Amino acid sequence: MLCLARAGAVDFARAEYVRLGLDRADDDPDAIALGARLLKDVTLAAHGRRRIAFAKASTRRYHTLFQRFGGLYGAVNAATMTLVAGDRAGGRALAAAALRIPPPPGLKGEAAYYETASRAEAKFLVGDLDAARETMTRALALAPQAFAAHASTLRQLEMLCRETGADPAWLSTFRPPACAHFTGHILDATRQGALSGGLDSNLRREADRVVREHGIGFAYGGLAAGADIIFAEALLEAGAEFHVVLATSLESFVAVSVAPFGADWVQRFEQCFTRAASVRYASQDPYVGDEQVFAYASQIAMGCAVLRAQTLATEAIQVGVWDGHPAAGPAGVAVDLAYWAKGGRRQEIISVRRPPPSRASPTHVDTSGSRGMKAMLFADVKGFGALRDDQIPAFFEAVMGRMAKVVEELDTGPRHVETWGDGLFLVFDQPVDAALAALALQEAHRALDLRALGLPRGLGLRIGGHYGPVHLGVNPLTRTPAVIGAHVVVAARIEPDVAPGSACVSEALAGALATFHGDRVRCGYVGRTQGRKGFPATPIFNLTRA
Repeated sequence: MLCLARAGAVDFARAEYVRLGLDRADDDPDAIALGARLLKDVTLAAHGRRRIAFAKASTRRYHTLFQRFGGLYGAVNAATMTLVAGDRAGGRALAAAALRIPPPPGLKGEAAYYETASRAEAKFLVGDLDAARETMTRALALAPQAFAAHASTLRQLEMLCRETGADPAWLSTFRPPACAHFTGHILDATRQGALSGGLDSNLRREADRVVREHGIGFAYGGLAAGADIIFAEALLEAGAEFHVVLATSLESFVAVSVAPFGADWVQRFEQCFTRAASVRYASQDPYVGDEQVFAYASQIAMGCAVLRAQTLATEAIQVGVWDGHPAAGPAGVAVDLAYWAKGGRRQEIISVRRPPPSRASPTHVDTSGSRGMKAMLFADVKGFGALRDDQIPAFFEAVMGRMAKVVEELDTGPRHVETWGDGLFLVFDQPVDAALAALALQEAHRALDLRALGLPRGLGLRIGGHYGPVHLGVNPLTRTPAVIGAHVVVAARIEPDVAPGSACVSEALAGALATFHGDRVRCGYVGRTQGRKGFPATPIFNLTRA
């Protein structure tokens, strides 16, 4: 149920919590804490009287947790939710009482961190900012590498700053290391210009400086011969997490982007590759001359950097090694820099001197159909298959009819629609349009009075989304437009693992949304899909309104 809540399906999680009888399990501290957490999630997404009512309900569950089992966690959270409910004096009094609870002996690592961080939260609640700052400093020293735990505390304290009107700037010193996207020039085919010969030592010094000055602890990018590998070596030397995003299959990438420049670069590639914290592929296919796949790989890497920064409550920055020339095609450093700049985040550009790129004749690409970057949604209704035959007309008239109305009323509708049974396939030109459509569909479905329609209340809409290059053609049988390709399959494989009542998207779509539209939608990591029929497990992110 915690996973359901993280997936944005809080209402469904609460229904399951009650159905399983966990709301009556007052002898189980984990069940009580989960119930309080679910009520807190509803509170923070609500407004007005509803917000106050759920804040009070959450407070009561945290009180129960503390009264039955003791400990700082329940006491401090009860104080926090009392403040959120509008009772600042009450929250301050409960926080003061919590601070009188003696710490349990023998705590180490993250357990010691959470105990101390909770005390920092309580000191903030009583209005002693200096003591909160000093206690947070001690907390981080107890588990300096527990970045996810640090981020959880920072988000809680940021919420309290918003509630109290306090300046959150005091939290900046406690943030985890920065997350970076890096991009740079590959070697010239002729090995001439700046990215050859003496470049290594100069660029390496600059890379070391950037990693040190910006406190980069996590980075995502490619691994082509030249600037990519040099920057990766600097990251690894500094002890940073290095994550590789390759445009094509491993064998093809090495053959196109590494091996032509010599065995020494292949060896350096292999050394960096084996030390990478993770490896992602924009495509598992070989390179066939379509430069767009390299741009897509860069977009995935940029999205990963932004998502990771959001998860860790820290900053995302781009580092680019650039010669100042515009790109000669749809991919390249200039394209990456322009894409990132649209999001308004910081950039650090390391300038190099090179001759302008030549516009070589493109490699032959299959032109039997057109290709394009599209955002895709697959949706279906969990429980449709169990409907009686006499319920089907009401389902199509009310449920599917409401979906049709939502799609018709979108500000920017899909360029392609397919439907079968309870299934729906929508294709959009822009990621944000797909995201807003998914949210509108979910909201409309939740507003239906299924019982009044003679339908089971458990009918839940689930939506999966993805963003990637697809083939645009014509179906030979129906003579209607068709959207096909490996990335359509990715989108289809996500939907069956989505919790009813929620929308989940791939890392590629979540990254694009986080990079440019964090003010409108939010994407939080849920987990991985189940691998099926030879398809690997895929990371998925819940989709909610910001």
